[in-house]
Amino acid sequence: MSVKHSLRGRAEVAEYRDTGIPDYNGHPLIEALPDIMEDADVIRKLKNIKKFNPEERLLSPSKRRHCIERLRSFVIPLSHHVELQQDFSEMIRQGYLSRNISTTDYIRRLRSVMLGFKDEEIAVLEKERLFVPAPTSSGLAIIGISGAGKTTGINRILSLYPQIIIHPEYEEKQLVWIKIDCPVTGTVKQLCLGIIKEVGEIFGDMNYELYSGYKTDQLIPVLASMAMRYHLGVLVIDEIQYLSEAKTGGVTLMLNFFNSLINMIGVPVILIGTPKAKSLFSQEFRNTKRVTNQGSIYWDRLKKEGSDWRLFLSQLWKHQWTQHEVVMTEEIDKVMYEESQGIPDLVVKIFIESQKRAIETEEMLTPSLIHSVAQSQFKILQPALDALRSGKKEEMIRFLDIFLSESPREMLTNADRKELNKTFDLDVDRLLDEQQQVDGINEIIVWLMDAGFTEKTAREAAEKHRAEDMALWKALAFQEAISPNVDVLDTVPASSNKKAARKNKKPSGLMAYINKETDRKKNKQTNYATIKAAGYIQDPHEFLQLE
Repeated sequence: MSVKHSLRGRAEVAEYRDTGIPDYNGHPLIEALPDIMEDADVIRKLKNIKKFNPEERLLSPSKRRHCIERLRSFVIPLSHHVELQQDFSEMIRQGYLSRNISTTDYIRRLRSVMLGFKDEEIAVLEKERLFVPAPTSSGLAIIGISGAGKTTGINRILSLYPQIIIHPEYEEKQLVWIKIDCPVTGTVKQLCLGIIKEVGEIFGDMNYELYSGYKTDQLIPVLASMAMRYHLGVLVIDEIQYLSEAKTGGVTLMLNFFNSLINMIGVPVILIGTPKAKSLFSQEFRNTKRVTNQGSIYWDRLKKEGSDWRLFLSQLWKHQWTQHEVVMTEEIDKVMYEESQGIPDLVVKIFIESQKRAIETEEMLTPSLIHSVAQSQFKILQPALDALRSGKKEEMIRFLDIFLSESPREMLTNADRKELNKTFDLDVDRLLDEQQQVDGINEIIVWLMDAGFTEKTAREAAEKHRAEDMALWKALAFQEAISPNVDVLDTVPASSNKKAARKNKKPSGLMAYINKETDRKKNKQTNYATIKAAGYIQDPHEFLQLE
């Protein structure tokens, strides 16, 4: 039984299925989800285009123009679509593992979450005593240029799942997914209010106005209670780039909020944004390494020589309503890419408008006609497209919504370097080297934090010992992190002085603590207790983020 919910996803009454995965057996929230799909099924279900009927070419020009409009919903699944669907399928099921409504796990977890807002210390003690299941949720970031199809892609994937599942046997309502835009203000309060309003409109039992005067710290428990009450499966936040423009610490507060959803409540979170948001995930290491622990998907424009471009254009090209069908040629392929720069949304729009122009003139698509339409009807986009065509970072950086993965060092020619130096007094290579150093430091900080070190220790270690070779840099940084009292460079004496160095060198770092026989005997401590007290052994629960 299936009922279409107006303006949103569909609602269904639960039908429990065998998932084929032992881990999911006995989990009603998982068993009520659609079957786990293979890639071929995903491609078939995500595809959104009516099969072309050549007989429609005999219709009048006015009617054919209406037929062409079908292409605005054209979706051909590409590699990113398949990858995203697999990630989504895994995230939502893993997120529900610790929230089983057929056992007391759910009640204990709900009590633990709500108690945590009132008294965190008591909540922690109760978790250990009552064996409250740890959250199994994760986060995913999708960064892509405007027009690449990331929002359309996630919308199509969400459509594969019902939004609401009713469980009469358990007297529960399951909110499988919810998708909202990040508020332009980039504030946690407005985001919370937006989610509460959306859920209130879906179920009709929450008055949004009652919470408009709440402070942020009052809204978060309300949202947590709501997410647990309705068994929220996945929260999707679009337009995350607005965080980069937020004032008064908006980035840190918002990412802390996402972490609370993932780590405390157990709700998986998907963040979607343009390249403007890319910097957010290198600014806040402590938060983003958990918010994006499922990984990141970079949804760039299609590459000219890539298989996705050939598939996309070949499938689109089959839908010609002009009276004279034109076969795809290298010249047409070239002009379509040149005018669209591989941005899927723009490819479709140029194809639509070119056909309309052709119907009014010679009833045939030609490279010159496509070029003319692109230059005249998409004139406002030409500065951004010219920046992409130039391959110059200083031009592309002005249009962050389309600048994603190009390497500026490879793009800039010697002439470009001379011009920048002459006009702006910029030493491009020096600036790029500095940026590479910053990127290297960021990479090592994240790497060390994943190994369990604090952000402060990781940063100090990464900045103290730099090397051109990343493997050597990591080795030096790691040794610095585990032995903060050792000068790493001095631990490798010159070959002529090795014996003297070993003879005169005093133990430091970890060995210094192990050799403290007197203090250890005095305090009756074991070796293990001594080095743990010194901070060299981390609590496994803390390291593995077990709650």
